[in-house]
Amino acid sequence: MSGVFNSGDEGISDQNIEGLDIKLKQIPRHIIRYALTKNPFYYFNNLEKPFPNVGSLSNFIESDAYLNSLEITFYGSKSRLEKITNSDYLSAIQKLLQEIESDIKSNSTEFEGSEYINEYINRVFKDKEIKVYKDSERAKGQELLVLNEPWYVFNANYGTSEEKSFVEMFARRFESLNQKYKDIYLIRNERELKIFDKLGRAFEPDFILFCKQKENEEYVYQVFIEPKGGHLAPFDKWKEDFLKEIRQEERTIEIYTDNYLITGVPFYNNSNQNDFRKSLEDALHL
Repeated sequence: MSGVFNSGDEGISDQNIEGLDIKLKQIPRHIIRYALTKNPFYYFNNLEKPFPNVGSLSNFIESDAYLNSLEITFYGSKSRLEKITNSDYLSAIQKLLQEIESDIKSNSTEFEGSEYINEYINRVFKDKEIKVYKDSERAKGQELLVLNEPWYVFNANYGTSEEKSFVEMFARRFESLNQKYKDIYLIRNERELKIFDKLGRAFEPDFILFCKQKENEEYVYQVFIEPKGGHLAPFDKWKEDFLKEIRQEERTIEIYTDNYLITGVPFYNNSNQNDFRKSLEDALHL
């Protein structure tokens, strides 16, 4: 989560802007509590719905499973960063809480989970226009990396920094994957496909990897992949648990003339590349 100062830094060039990471555990508890009281979504009786094991509002604030492990990045001049006020903290926490609320609501649903639905890929993933703000981390589309790669389905990747980092890692590992598999396609999921856990919660994995074995049974592997920034990982833990469950219960589905092996891998994060790479290689039996 980023907190950007909107005043006090007028006339400063981008070269003089610095970032300062502050963990919520470093911010006075009364400020966090006050921010929570300003948003009805975080009233305790509402919190129990998305977080049934939260126990208490104090636990929501102080536990590493919820707010305590998160951090906010403040950007500004060096002198401004030395003068962060309680008002600055409050404003940044409120923005963080809004982001978490939006993410939770976008993944809520009243439906129950079901079996996989068979459908042709070209009926699910289509060319589409997406809105990207020019100053956001998504603005650069990695065209130089993906435009001429046979394994990347679209002509650009307007994803988050974590998603771009994952694609860079995948590009480095492609040659080893190419030795055992053919028809390798990495598809960015622009809200085209949802999967539902057993509680009916909706999840849109950022990427789906398809690749077909060159020998033996010639399974087509379908792997759900989700790069995730560290500030959201604790709140999306159920998604990672769901991916691990899919991995443990991986199943084979016959779709038309092909046998698809459906599986998943834990979250990708720039800080856990080695662990993720091993998980992906294990899932693909490399």
